[in-house]
Amino acid sequence: MYDGTSPSDPQAPAAAQRARGRVRIAAVRKDGRTRLRTLYQDGAAKARLPRVHGDAALEAVLLNTAGGLTGGDVIETEAQAGPGADLCLTSQACERIYRALPGEPPARVSTSLYMEAGARLAWLPQETILFDGGRVRRKLEIDMAADGRLLACEAVLFGRGASGETVAAGDFRDSWRLRRGGKLVFADETRLDGPIDDILKGAAVAAGGHAVATVVLAAPGAGECLERAREILAGARAGASVRDGILVCRLVAADGQALRTHLLPLLSFLNGGALPRVWHL
Repeated sequence: MYDGTSPSDPQAPAAAQRARGRVRIAAVRKDGRTRLRTLYQDGAAKARLPRVHGDAALEAVLLNTAGGLTGGDVIETEAQAGPGADLCLTSQACERIYRALPGEPPARVSTSLYMEAGARLAWLPQETILFDGGRVRRKLEIDMAADGRLLACEAVLFGRGASGETVAAGDFRDSWRLRRGGKLVFADETRLDGPIDDILKGAAVAAGGHAVATVVLAAPGAGECLERAREILAGARAGASVRDGILVCRLVAADGQALRTHLLPLLSFLNGGALPRVWHL
C-alpha cells in the first residue's frame, strides 16, 4: 500500500541489507572412500573441500563471506552422510555475532545433520563470538541411525577477553535436538537474555567465565571414553557424564584461549585423531 513517501524522500526509512546464506552437502561411500555426492551453496554461505589423503573423512570447511552476522541475517546448513560415509564439517574461522539495531530480529543460524546406517559425522565449527548487543537464535538438529557415530561441538565466547570486550547486553539462544533411530535422546536449551556479563557471574551459570562449550559423542561404545575424557578435563572447570550411550562434556573457562587448552585435546581424542587444520591456523 502506498504510504505517501517516495524513494527520494529523506524521511523514508531505508531497509538495511541482510545476509542470507545456505549450504547443502551430501556424502556417500563409494569404492572404499567417502565421496561428495551433492554440494549446493547460495548467498553468503560457502563450502570448500580441502584435499585429504587415504581413507580420511571427507572434510568440508564452511565460510560466511558476509564476515559475521547481525540482526536479521540468516545462515542455514544441511549435511547428509550416506550409509558408511565419513564426513567432517568445520568452519574457516570463528563466527561473529555483531550488535543488532533496535527493532531488528535476531540473527538466525540453523544446522540440520542427517546420518544413515553406519555413517560417521563430526560437527566441529570453531567458536561463535557474541559481541555486545548481539542477538542470535541458533538451532542444531541431528537425525542419526542407531549405529552411527556422531561427534558434535558448539563453543561460544562472550566478548573477546584479550581485547577487553564485555557483553553488557545481548540475547543468545541455543537449541539442540538429537534423534537416534527416530527417538529423541538428547535435548538442550540455553537462553541468556539481558545483561549477559552479570548473568554469567552466577555460580550456577558460568561463575564469571566468558567461554563455554558443549561436546556430545553419540556412538556405540561412547561410555568407554568417559574416564579418558575426565582425565583430559582434569584441572578445568568442566564435567563429563554418560547416559543412554551418549557422552556429554561441558566446559567453562575465563576466555577462548583457556577454553581451547582443554577443548582441543578432548576433541582430538574423541575424533580419533587430528582436528581439521583450520583449528590450528
